[in-house]
Amino acid sequence: MELHSHFARLFQSNRRRRGISLGVGMVLCTFGSAPGLAQVIPLPELVINANLVPMPSEKVGSAVTVITGEELRQREIPTLADALRFVPGLVLAQTGGRGTLTTVMMRGMDARHLMVLVDGIEVNQLGFPGFDFADFLTEDIERIEVIRGPQSGLYGANAQAGVIAITTRSGRGMKGGAAEAKVEGGSRNTAASAANLRGAAGPFYGSLTAQDYSTGGYNISRFGSERDGSRGLILTSKAGVDFNQYFNVEGVVRYTDRKAFTDPQDFRFGSPTFGFVIDGDAASTYKSTASRIGGTLTSFEGHWIQTASLKVFDEHTRGFQDRALIFGADGMRTTVDYKSTFLFDTAIVGGERHSVTFLAENRREDYIQVFSRDEFIKERTSFAGEYILDLATNTTLTGAVRQDLNSAFEDALTWRATLAQRFPTTGTRLHASVGTGVTDPDVFQLFGSDFNFANPGLTPEQSTGWDAGIEQSFFDRRIVADVTYFSIDFTNKIELTFDAARAGFVYVNGTGVATRRGVEVGATYNMLDWLAVKATYTFTDAKNSEGDPEVRRPHNSASLDATARFWDNRAKATVGVVYNGVRKDFFFTDAGTALIDLPGATVVRAILAYDITPGLTAYIRGENIFNAHYEEVFSYRAPGAAVFAGIRGRFGG
Repeated sequence: MELHSHFARLFQSNRRRRGISLGVGMVLCTFGSAPGLAQVIPLPELVINANLVPMPSEKVGSAVTVITGEELRQREIPTLADALRFVPGLVLAQTGGRGTLTTVMMRGMDARHLMVLVDGIEVNQLGFPGFDFADFLTEDIERIEVIRGPQSGLYGANAQAGVIAITTRSGRGMKGGAAEAKVEGGSRNTAASAANLRGAAGPFYGSLTAQDYSTGGYNISRFGSERDGSRGLILTSKAGVDFNQYFNVEGVVRYTDRKAFTDPQDFRFGSPTFGFVIDGDAASTYKSTASRIGGTLTSFEGHWIQTASLKVFDEHTRGFQDRALIFGADGMRTTVDYKSTFLFDTAIVGGERHSVTFLAENRREDYIQVFSRDEFIKERTSFAGEYILDLATNTTLTGAVRQDLNSAFEDALTWRATLAQRFPTTGTRLHASVGTGVTDPDVFQLFGSDFNFANPGLTPEQSTGWDAGIEQSFFDRRIVADVTYFSIDFTNKIELTFDAARAGFVYVNGTGVATRRGVEVGATYNMLDWLAVKATYTFTDAKNSEGDPEVRRPHNSASLDATARFWDNRAKATVGVVYNGVRKDFFFTDAGTALIDLPGATVVRAILAYDITPGLTAYIRGENIFNAHYEEVFSYRAPGAAVFAGIRGRFGG
């Protein structure tokens, strides 16, 4: 019996298994099964966003880290930023406490080189094309995929460094309903709460999550005693219906509303604190709505899968100084896409499986500054294709190419190729990827701001990058280690320079080659039933076009996360350690700009949790328990020691 037909009939005869959509399920069976199996078998962990179709992790050539939402909640990690500190290849820079600007740099790249997706919706900001991880809470997260290496061949601009893809809870595949809620309070007058309702009834399923927090904060500045607090509200709703085993429609809306108080930087010439952050009445607000509606149609016994969707991302940013509005911008990104995947088998060299995917996409961005009413419009039409070849030799090859037709810049052609080779008898897996990346100039780089002069002559950045790694497992994958080397070269790198003639800063395209080189190491240890350990180490050497070190990117970073269970698994203790070595940063003086060293720091968190009943857990969490004093951005003090306690309840499911 032909493999695809076999699994198509399998899904049709077992419609109760609605936890995986038929369209996705066909792809998974194609790349995760073997001929001759007469029953449903467990499939490997799936990676949804590393290719244009989902694939088992062992067949993915890119370097990928997957974190489940359940893991985050078990470890009581409140924000996405906190979770990403334990991922190899990533470094965070936060301008103070919770709610303040938080950027993620992957493999020594800039924040604007990283694409962030929520349920397939690009949520990078429209003015500054990076993503602010300030208060992305975790209670609505089903899974996080961190895909490292150039991904523009699949996703276009802003994916030069890689992609972080978040999938929210859906309720799909459940029998009935379930609810989960938590309340938490602690240091700095912090209070947080969250609730989730999810479930399925017949062909319908859905999930609704509400999350909020507020904190009195602490003084971000080195001077004075004013406290800088923040608050946030996040609402997420997802719903879908399986009209039959062939057709599904699903929609999602995620709303964010936050406000953070902060301190301004002193740029008064002659001031003794010039270049430092000083006490002041500054604040920012941010509101965004990310929404998507899409349909999936599966036909020809799973050989042809089509998806179409409409995505809208709407954002509103405001900045205040002494309670007066000093900055405001509104933006909207609208994307329409269509994807078609064909699956088929051949027997030319011993039984091969093929996937061919075509993608067409149109994206429009509208950005308006409140004061000037200047409007900036970008429109892009894109076409992409990907071919995946799965061989009987445990080899998986992929190739992708993408053409972006831009209205505001020159067009861009990008590509990506990957290899995964498995040796099941030795537990060894080789993986490698190579590709090109592109990032367009952003609004402020082109047209200027209070901080920099305009430069409308900027051209898009381009890069070529590759990585190669080896994964080795022992004792039925109870111990797994992975080592990956990466290399990236930039041309036309957009860099901030000081214009002496105009006595100010301006962004220019670098004339040299900016480089990124490094090694990522990750390991998991689960030999003991009561102990689980994860460790990472990253070495990064990032230089700009003039050969100088890039700021805020330490050469050495590492993490360790260990969880021990005891008292019949009713209690657990988790310790997390994050280390970042010395990093460079700018020090702005009234005489010019200098590079200074920010000292390295080791920050330790710990959680103790106890299951009062099977559905009720009490916990206490300590952050920075040894009260390390450090700064991730010059003059912005990082949070000191803090203690939080909470209770979490689970019902149904």
